[in-house]
Amino acid sequence: MFYNWNVIGHVKELIQLEQDFTSNNIPHAYLFVGPEKVGKFRVAKSIAGILQCPNSFCHTCPTCIQIEKKSHPDTIELEDDGESIKIDLMREIIARLNMTGQSKYKVLLIQNIGRLTEEATNSILKTLEEPPGRTLFLFSAGQLRDVKPTIASRMRVVHFKKLPDEILKQSLKEMFPEVTDELIAQVLFLSLGRSGKAIQLLRSPEVFKELLDLYHQIEFLDEKASVATRFSAVNEIAKDPGKLKSFMSLLIYYFRKKMFEQTDYARKQAAMETLKEIHNVINLLSRNVNQKLALEYLMLKL
Repeated sequence: MFYNWNVIGHVKELIQLEQDFTSNNIPHAYLFVGPEKVGKFRVAKSIAGILQCPNSFCHTCPTCIQIEKKSHPDTIELEDDGESIKIDLMREIIARLNMTGQSKYKVLLIQNIGRLTEEATNSILKTLEEPPGRTLFLFSAGQLRDVKPTIASRMRVVHFKKLPDEILKQSLKEMFPEVTDELIAQVLFLSLGRSGKAIQLLRSPEVFKELLDLYHQIEFLDEKASVATRFSAVNEIAKDPGKLKSFMSLLIYYFRKKMFEQTDYARKQAAMETLKEIHNVINLLSRNVNQKLALEYLMLKL
């Protein structure tokens, strides 16, 4: 590839993006869709650097440094802080996009476009329909269904997937040569193919321990815990939205692993049924149903 993307994997997607640049076939808006922490927003930020940098995305010039630090005057970044994006902020941003800039492009990056309120969505939609000249929109989302069709239809959609263990393992060993193979193996199964998560785990022993403890808790809940203990555990986990998201992801991994390892047909089928129930509950939780009831129902199905 021509550019130093500073991204693990996704070679096919990056080559296609580079072809867009070299053929001058750059759309005014990209939407990057895929699981959390697989690198899709890093790709979006790299595109901003590639298009703004006067030195082929050198990573060292004032422009590259400003973009990385979120201080570039013509590159606006809204990182996901868990808060919704309201119309007042969006109007302010649109006004900035319409001002005369000093750079090649005016760029707007939004991590998790699903955070936009209805009014903010309608506001940005008008700008997407008639974008100011030399303006580029770079948005990310977990799933395409999180994005209103009217928004998605006006963007070029690029899908990102979780990375195979071998690709992630090779990159992690190059980045962290001092780390043991045993620790790399643990990080691989806890990160679930997400490069950003794997790097976070290797850089933060506290986060690594917390996630490993959560996986061991899942083993206990499945194999030994009473129904009352299961109810108490999930209600405690649900108090932390980030922990709940990790719990559900690891729960899927745990039962997928259990399903593939089982040689007994009945036990394999039971694991498959539990996986279906987990996915059903995840869908219910995304629709803001009674969280306590949904999780307790799931615990009864283990």
